[in-house]
Amino acid sequence: MALRGESVSGGIAVGRAVMLRTRHGWVARLPILPENVESECARLRAAAARGSAKLSALAEESAAAIGGDLASILSAHAMIAIDPTFLKPVERRIRREQINAEWALRATAEEIRERLAGSSDPVFSARGEDILEVARSIASELSENPQGFDKDAIEPGAILVADDLSPAQAVGLDPEQFAGIALERGGVHSHAAIIARSFGLPAVVGVAGLLDLAGRRRPMIVDGDRGVVEPAPSRPQLRRALERVSQNREREAAASRVDRRRVRSTSDGTRIAVRANVELPAELKAVERFAAEGIGLFRSEFLYLAAGERPPTAADQEAVYAGLLTACRPHPVVVRTYDLGGEKGWGPRDREASALGLRGIRHSLAHPELFRDQLRALLRASGKGALRILLPMVSSPAEVTVARRYLAELAAEEHLTETPPLGVMIEIPAAAVLAAELAAVSDFFSIGTNDLAQYVLAAERTDASVAAYYQPAAPAVLRMIKWTIDAAKEKDIPIAVCGELAGDPFGAGLLAGMGVRDLSMSPVLIPRVEEFLAAHACSELETLAAEALACSCAEGVRSLSDRWTGGKR
Repeated sequence: MALRGESVSGGIAVGRAVMLRTRHGWVARLPILPENVESECARLRAAAARGSAKLSALAEESAAAIGGDLASILSAHAMIAIDPTFLKPVERRIRREQINAEWALRATAEEIRERLAGSSDPVFSARGEDILEVARSIASELSENPQGFDKDAIEPGAILVADDLSPAQAVGLDPEQFAGIALERGGVHSHAAIIARSFGLPAVVGVAGLLDLAGRRRPMIVDGDRGVVEPAPSRPQLRRALERVSQNREREAAASRVDRRRVRSTSDGTRIAVRANVELPAELKAVERFAAEGIGLFRSEFLYLAAGERPPTAADQEAVYAGLLTACRPHPVVVRTYDLGGEKGWGPRDREASALGLRGIRHSLAHPELFRDQLRALLRASGKGALRILLPMVSSPAEVTVARRYLAELAAEEHLTETPPLGVMIEIPAAAVLAAELAAVSDFFSIGTNDLAQYVLAAERTDASVAAYYQPAAPAVLRMIKWTIDAAKEKDIPIAVCGELAGDPFGAGLLAGMGVRDLSMSPVLIPRVEEFLAAHACSELETLAAEALACSCAEGVRSLSDRWTGGKR
């Protein structure tokens, strides 16, 4: 049975599933050997006993400090944790499915919660949440690993199957362990899609019912070319898929023998720099593999995610930035400063924030100690290569002026006579409208089309109900981009595009036609963009851009895309 989703990274992969439930924390489904089943059940009982003892101790403490109501709840949770009527079904699942205790515990607790939720008695209905809380307490005792799974237990070449994937969760994964990715949630423009694409693996997102149908006992297929997942393929399907895997490897091997150091250009020789968007230092291998001309966007958020509750020190950050700069020489590395908050839910925040809340440069200026540490680390690393610093979520020249003052002060403290170029990320309408004024105080621009599109079109890209409205190549977005390009040219400052539009061949053609000569994208997308640009003269792309800018609706631009790409996306 083929499950359809949305392709976010091409290619095909065959492997056994490693299933992760990411809501409310990590839970991985991992197979265990038949001879280890009883020891796994014993591990569950021991964890339940420890969890129960801790809950009992908390009950005693709360009774003295707060009162009886909370103590009664905790005492009840302590009894549930060691109640055979709760633990026995978990053990039966471990024996029946030969799976790890963490997964069996979560699956059983969720089943019980669903049954109780259907009760007409509100008391019984509310007990479902108690069961889940108890399960979480036991799960915390099962593993010292905060990820909830042992990476060493994952077989190389596995398929990562999950309900969703956040940046915080992606930090704990090693892309080299996996052959492909399939997610239940997410759209082609979601953060999960961007992360999956950054892994450089065949990936399909938005696959409804995936976790219920995927099995661990036999290989599954992820077809990133067609946007299809085969959770239980037939032998002929497996044979054909493996043939395609082999063919793809041969093509990659042939491509690696080609001189990838050649200059990218249009068919008439117009030079286009093609750089990489990078989330993790581990992606440097992909930067080299696809011969990216440096890093056009390093999302420094991973440093804060990896550090946990405390922000990383300046020394920790300096080591990472220095490594990136050294690896990419002589090409530039553009580091976007702290951009946590909003719908991403990353990093230290004062309160729950929306996509329009305290994030990007707003958060940095509200927390100068955090910002100054990052700028200091960047300055210290700047001698290792061609560093550029990019400020996100800028809405006024005043924000750039303050950031530049901090940079100058810190440079003086570090005894540096020069500072790296300081640029602005154009990603909100206010920045596009004030592009001329921002260009006067900036060293370069980089347009973030992902957020710019959602703000211009008032369509949050993570909201499936408005997915049809989120069109990064809609005329309104394209005209704001052109406005920004013209302002940068007027002030003679460099301009790049680092949003997902740059990684779409048609989108890259539009941007080149509007005058952009610096594009940054997920490394895996570079070959297709390079091929499209090399097939067209700059004059053709200028005509294409003019036609797109003259359109009155996204459908018109989509028709242009179909005509230019033959309907291939």
